[in-house]
Amino acid sequence: MKNKIVDSHCHLDFDDFKTDLDNIISNAKLNGVNYMLSISVDLEKFKKIHEITNRFENIWCTTGVHPNNVPKKINLKQIENLKKNLKLNLSKNKVIGIGETGLDFFRNHNNKKNQIDYFETHAEVSGLAKSPIIVHTRNADEDTIFYLKKFIPKYNASGLIHCFSSSKMLAESALDLGLYISFSGIITFKKSDKLREIVNYVPLDRMLVETDSPYLSPVPKRGKRNEPAFTKFTLKQIAETKNINIEKVAEYTTNNFFKLFSKAKK
Repeated sequence: MKNKIVDSHCHLDFDDFKTDLDNIISNAKLNGVNYMLSISVDLEKFKKIHEITNRFENIWCTTGVHPNNVPKKINLKQIENLKKNLKLNLSKNKVIGIGETGLDFFRNHNNKKNQIDYFETHAEVSGLAKSPIIVHTRNADEDTIFYLKKFIPKYNASGLIHCFSSSKMLAESALDLGLYISFSGIITFKKSDKLREIVNYVPLDRMLVETDSPYLSPVPKRGKRNEPAFTKFTLKQIAETKNINIEKVAEYTTNNFFKLFSKAKK
């Protein structure tokens, strides 16, 4: 492929890649995936993810707390400490985004308030640091829309909805707020017709691609460990859905990444 590809959301620090990370990076480049953003899910393991990104020229990382990792007991002092940690980590080399954060009510609603508090904290830091926020949402469309409309303008935050698998209403709200939408291998699944309709709806200049690896391997790699090299299958599906050339999709999604994540340098 002529145009270089960006996997805008992967988890290179996960144990799934512990024994063969160098091969994973090499295979990605062989498949045109020259840039990767490795996403943080908690602050305790930030050092590891940051060390990985420092080893590779065209890999960056984020810092943040995934909603499933938000503690069940929290106080205002802890929230302030999170803010300090995020601001401190942003001063480090190669840290270009905030999150992932957001709302996940798939298993339970027990820590809903704390998820919302952390979501707001991440949005606030996004605005202060002028670094995009990576939003995760699962079984929480209405609340995600409500709090995006509240937090994004309040803190002048930027960012994206990652691994989009939600409603068209959420897509519309995100685009109205100036956010980008990132699609993963889910759009290649047989039962994802409604999601492919949203792919067709989202304009190319507001779209990114990702793997969310090691999870969600696309067709034709279902059942295998996902990896950044497989980003090309998501690009292919977008091209087929929109009836355009795959090179055009690669060009737009790569340019969109560097426009949104302006601290990343090619």
